[in-house]
Amino acid sequence: MAGHSGASAPAEHEIHTAPPSISPPIIGLGVAILSFGILFGLWLILVGGAILLIGIATWLIDDARNMVRAQQREGDGAGHGAH
Repeated sequence: MAGHSGASAPAEHEIHTAPPSISPPIIGLGVAILSFGILFGLWLILVGGAILLIGIATWLIDDARNMVRAQQREGDGAGHGAH
């Protein structure tokens, strides 16, 4: 690997992985119930749609919180903050 100088090169960015979340299984459950509702009745469509919306909302809230945490870490560590 040309251009890599080993352990002496400073890391520019850390590898970021999202923390575990309950939102994807909630969304999957909502879609599954909604799908059964197409076959078995309107009440399952409503229940599945409600669960799906709750799953999407929790995912968006988790994502917003993670973005704020990442920006705070960048500001504290890299000197880009308003401190």
